Order: sequence, then C-alpha cells, then structure tokens
Amino acid sequence: MEDSPKNDKKWTHERKKLLINVRLSHESNFATKTKRSTIWQKIRRDILKKDNTFPFSLDEIMRCYTNLLGTYKRIKRRSATSGKAATNWEFFEEMDEVYGTRCSVVVPKNTVKRSLEPTENENSSSSPSPSPSASPDVTDTIRIRKRKRNEVIAFLASESEKQEKLFETLVATEKEKIRIEKEKLLELKAIRKLYERILERNIDII
Repeated sequence: MEDSPKNDKKWTHERKKLLINVRLSHESNFATKTKRSTIWQKIRRDILKKDNTFPFSLDEIMRCYTNLLGTYKRIKRRSATSGKAATNWEFFEEMDEVYGTRCSVVVPKNTVKRSLEPTENENSSSSPSPSPSASPDVTDTIRIRKRKRNEVIAFLASESEKQEKLFETLVATEKEKIRIEKEKLLELKAIRKLYERILERNIDII
C-alpha cells in the first residue's frame, strides 16, 4: 500500500478495503463476551501493522465501517426485492462473502449493534452477550405472519360465532313452529272429539 502523510485523512479505496478486510476477519469475535472496545482496538492495531500511516481514530474507523455496512445492507435488500443480484459497488464481494452466506439478506442486528455501539456505554465483560438470533427482516416476517394468522383465527372465530348464533336462531324458530303445529293438532283432536259426541247425541235422539 502506498504511503500517505499522516495528516492526509481521506478514506481512499485502499483504506476502506483494508478496514473491511481486517474488520471482517474479526467478525466471529463480536459473537463472544469480549468487550467491543477491546475488539475494535485490536482491529485498529492490525490495520496499523499493515499500514502504519493509517491516520484515523477508533471512532472514525467505527463510523466509516457503519456507513459501509449500511451501504451493503441497502444493496442486499434492494437485490432481494428486485431479484437482481448484480451490483457495481466496489466492496460488495468482500462484505457478501461474510454476510451473504447467512440465512437472511441483511446483516443480523445483534451483531451490528454489538460491533458498532459506542464503546463508552459498554457493560462489563461479565455481562452475558446477546445470543445469536434471527435477522430483523426474518423476525419482522415471522411477526407479520403471526399477526396475519391471528387475524385469520380471529375472523374464523367471529364467523363461527355468527354461524352458531344463526343456527341457534333457526333451531329456536323450528322448535316454535313444531310447538304451534302440536297445539293445532291438539285443537283438531279436541274438535274431532266434540264433533263425534255431537253425532252420538244426534243418533240417540233419532
């Protein structure tokens, strides 16, 4: 790599590429309980071993990587939406070689958050590290599916309740009809008996 003056603080292609390569080589460390500040300090030391004129501070390195990672995520999400995987972004292959093999088209937030959160807010090393989880897109998809499924279940339950009430109404109506028919039948039987008695009386008179 070409030497540059230490006060030449420009993020050239070579410097970004060096940052990406060294940072990605430490990717697995961010899933451990090691402090983020310790990992990033090691990253900066490794960068300086390869380029002792590298002029950027730890915060500047982290901010640059945050921007690069954000660009990768946007391209990956866009390609997943459009179905086009081709991209001309100069660092896509390096990033995708590490993040593209994962189940989601985006970088898991827990890894990104762990690697890029301000180091001054870091908890002690004894604190448990976040366990690997599904990416935000996968989590959102699962949440949406669960919500839709719950909506369908709620709709079916509502329809079932309506059908049950309708059935109960129909049953009640039929029962009422049967009751009325029975009453009519009893009345007819009573009329018939009365008529028979009248006929018997008339026959006796004759």
